[in-house]
Amino acid sequence: LGLRQPSLGGQPVLSSREASMAACSGFLSQKDFWQAEGDAPILKFNNNEWLQTHTDEAIAHAHGWLTSLGIQLSRVDLDTTPLSAEGARIFRADANRTYRSEPNRVIVVKLLSFAQTKFGDYQQSLGYVAGLLLLFYDPATVFKVLTVLNDSPKFLPGYWRGEATACAVDGYVCFKLLRDPLRSKLLALGLLPETFVQKWFAGLCIHHLPYHVLMPFLDRFFADGVRYSFQFFLAFFEEFEEDLMAAPSNPEANMLIRFESAPEARLQKVVLAASEERFVQKIAALDLHRARSEAFDDNLSRRLQSANEGMWQKRDDEITFSDEED
Repeated sequence: LGLRQPSLGGQPVLSSREASMAACSGFLSQKDFWQAEGDAPILKFNNNEWLQTHTDEAIAHAHGWLTSLGIQLSRVDLDTTPLSAEGARIFRADANRTYRSEPNRVIVVKLLSFAQTKFGDYQQSLGYVAGLLLLFYDPATVFKVLTVLNDSPKFLPGYWRGEATACAVDGYVCFKLLRDPLRSKLLALGLLPETFVQKWFAGLCIHHLPYHVLMPFLDRFFADGVRYSFQFFLAFFEEFEEDLMAAPSNPEANMLIRFESAPEARLQKVVLAASEERFVQKIAALDLHRARSEAFDDNLSRRLQSANEGMWQKRDDEITFSDEED
């Protein structure tokens, strides 16, 4: 595996693995990638070195994502010169939380800075998604993918903002579709949708699903968009309903929702089940605009109004008392 075999004409022929790597424009194509990045945070869920032993398969998944999005690999002559000023400190912090080598971190910082400039805001979930995509694509292609995800109504418009209201709204849309008594149980446990859907929806489960489960999840997301995320939500709560109903308190239920105590085989089942026709039809039947409007009005509007109104509240330390006046 990985050896060059001579062709009949005497010229070396790339092995299937070499050919696959040649088609990869991301960090995985770096000769010293595993030496430099073997313990990188982005690889936290690369369980049992799955990516090392399934590199061709992972790259094939990534090529399929571009096909689903209608994106071609960038052919621009890349300028990877570091930015003269890195901008917001969060970009450097998130780069350090993603990769180990400084050259790769510099690219992450530049990519996130460009994203904020074009999208008008930034949220850490975008950094997770960018970090994973950089394994497979050059930064210009990653930026194309992020642009489609951020701007297309099919995917994540408004999700990657500092105040992720759009993501929370969609969480409540899905939450309303759950049956009682499960919905009431989750509320009693303090598990409001905004406490976890940001990781599922905006972060695409990248820091929560093991890679061998994440790849088919992303296949379906890139093909079907946020509707698949909704279907995954319903499939997850159907699969784990009994577990959650039996949860004695928030910590146990929260561990399950963060996938920390969820068996991998059952998570794999959820990823596949989410594409079943019953979930597809349930989400397809939604009047999504109306459902989002109702979710906002019922769950978030008053809270956001109150928080923003409070910014105008005069603080005690700003009040001048009569005995302090000249």
